[in-house]
Amino acid sequence: MTKNQKTQPNSEDAEIQTVTNLPALYQAYARKVFHYHYSRVQNLHEAEDLTSLTFMSAWEKWHTLRDPSKATAWLFTIARNKAFDHFRNPRTIQHEELNDEMTPSLSPEDSHFTPDTQERLLDLRGLLDQLSEVEQELIHLRLVSELPFKQIALVLREPETRIKKRYYRLLERLQAQMEQK
Repeated sequence: MTKNQKTQPNSEDAEIQTVTNLPALYQAYARKVFHYHYSRVQNLHEAEDLTSLTFMSAWEKWHTLRDPSKATAWLFTIARNKAFDHFRNPRTIQHEELNDEMTPSLSPEDSHFTPDTQERLLDLRGLLDQLSEVEQELIHLRLVSELPFKQIALVLREPETRIKKRYYRLLERLQAQMEQK
């Protein structure tokens, strides 16, 4: 651990770090920001571009960060806003539709999953697609970006207890729906 990073005591998520410079923030979170964007856009090149845009914005706005202990939430707020901007762009929507048409469907020969597992994954994907945008965002931040609840609460600007309750209820609901299928 470098002198620019300190681990905060307490918390169920020991990986919360206070980052005092942008290179350390990049080293710690570039992969997670990329995975967050990829989970949203499902396109490698666009996820890379969005990750670059996120860190370019962070670089330009670094002087506005008041509390280094909130750097992770600040960074993911930028990432979230970049994702929203991406989907607001009408050209992006046309590009997404073209990608959907060009993407081959999942076939048993192309996967190492059993047909039953593939079917369950497709069912789960369908359920996730039916979630509200807020619920999908919660899933992306927690499972894909692996953010702790405290950081998610800062990104979404809601109390941590509300985030936890919503997340665990969402998981219970998804599990019950999967068991019905």
